[in-house]
Amino acid sequence: MPTGDTLAGPVQDVEGFDAQAKVILSAGMAVYISAALQVLKASASADATATVIGLASAAAALDATVMIRTDGVFFLADWTLAAGTATLTVGADYFLSATAGLLTTTPPVTGSVVLIGRAVSTTRLQLTIDTPVKLAV
Repeated sequence: MPTGDTLAGPVQDVEGFDAQAKVILSAGMAVYISAALQVLKASASADATATVIGLASAAAALDATVMIRTDGVFFLADWTLAAGTATLTVGADYFLSATAGLLTTTPPVTGSVVLIGRAVSTTRLQLTIDTPVKLAV
């Protein structure tokens, strides 16, 4: 960039990687990585699927390559397919749901609790993906 020039928008680090989707994904869905290094929808209901690696940055067809965001601020104009509502609740914590791939503001009462992040606006989620905390049975 030439001296004196400025950027027109905010700068943010994007942490992530490309992976093969082994299922159909919607943007914003939580995923875990399989032993075959493919991504599938994460779920809080089972130990094997509760370790969230990130969120799908875009919709992906079966066997398509998709960017998985692992850190930073995640933007979606419409969160319906990932969180059940079009907008996020500002200041609310979002957790992995027992429903595969989805996020929820209500921590599950069975399986594992996995904090995904906190809504910093109605369209932006600050990712702070935690390791699963197994709930007592």
